[in-house]
Formats: sequence, structure tokens, C-alpha cells
Amino acid sequence: AINRIGPHNEDVIAVLIGLLLGDGYAANRSGEGVRFSIKQSITHKDYLFSLYEFFLTRGYCSKLEPRKYTRTIKGVDKEYYGYEFNTFTFRSFYWLYSSFYKNGKKIVPQILEKYMTALTLAIWIEMNGSWVQGKLVLNTCFSSKKDIEILVKVLQNSFGIKSYLKMSKKGKYRIEISSESINLIKRLECPKIF
Repeated sequence: AINRIGPHNEDVIAVLIGLLLGDGYAANRSGEGVRFSIKQSITHKDYLFSLYEFFLTRGYCSKLEPRKYTRTIKGVDKEYYGYEFNTFTFRSFYWLYSSFYKNGKKIVPQILEKYMTALTLAIWIEMNGSWVQGKLVLNTCFSSKKDIEILVKVLQNSFGIKSYLKMSKKGKYRIEISSESINLIKRLECPKIF
């Protein structure tokens, strides 16, 4: 980790931020640096392997292929399967970690609007977007209403996307994209890397 200091390409930063807006996780490894963990269910195996190839070809992870995992959810007698991998640890990723985490809890960073790109949005949609009753819904790992309101504002300011926050049946906030903004998202110039 001591020799992995950066600088990092814009596409790598855009993908990492997109992952952090969704289920991506960053771990501060006590003085060594920060690494990112990426997981997806078995139904999204191809997408996870595309992310793995993206990071592998840029020197951000080992040649060991993503490992399969099994997860059992408490109170539900069902096993879930997926794949996961980690990036290498980089000291130069600490700024991302400290921007997205406060006391170990994920927060929406103040710098987000500066780094929000079409690629970042595409990764977020791919990781945590879904179609619900004809609407595009973005799920997040952020728990506060304030954080979700900031995300709605960033989408508006960065891309002109109209969206609003909505409470899910499970009591979590999510973002619904207005129907008039769906075509706007489709027209965004996003590099095709996956």
C-alpha cells in the first residue's frame, strides 16, 4: 500500500464514487490506506465481473477472480449467493473515504457535485437502480432524509434531472426520477466501459 499513491484517472474516481453512492464499501485499513469492496448478487454476476475487469486492467486489483459468497439473512430461512472482490489498498484513496464516511457511517460528501459525472451516475444506476411501476428508482445506503435531499439537489444541479425522495415500504428513503427526466438520462454522454 505504501507504494500505491496515485494519481488516479478520472474514470477510476468516477466509478468509485458511483459505487459508493450505491452498495460499494470503502474500508480504512488502519494506517495502510483505503480499499473498496464490491459485491453483487449472482443475478448481476456479469456486471460484477465487468467491474472487476475495469479495475484489473487499470492495476487496481489482483488477478484472483471475484469469489463467490453465501449470505443468510436473519429471520429469513433463505440463502443468497453473490460475488465479491476488493481493490488494492491505496493511501491516496483516503480523501474519498474521509469524504464519504463520518464515524464509520456513510454520508453524502460535500464534494459530490464537483465529482458527479455521467459515468458516476451510470454506475449508481447500474448498482442500485431499478424500475418500479414504470419509474426509475435509485436506492441508496444513506439513512438520513437530509442526505437524500442533497442527492436530489446534486442530480438537479449536475444534470437537470428532476427527482424526489420517497419512503419505501421498508421505511428507507429512495429517489424516484421523474418520467420527464428519463429521456434526459438516456441522452447523457457516458463512456461505454462495461
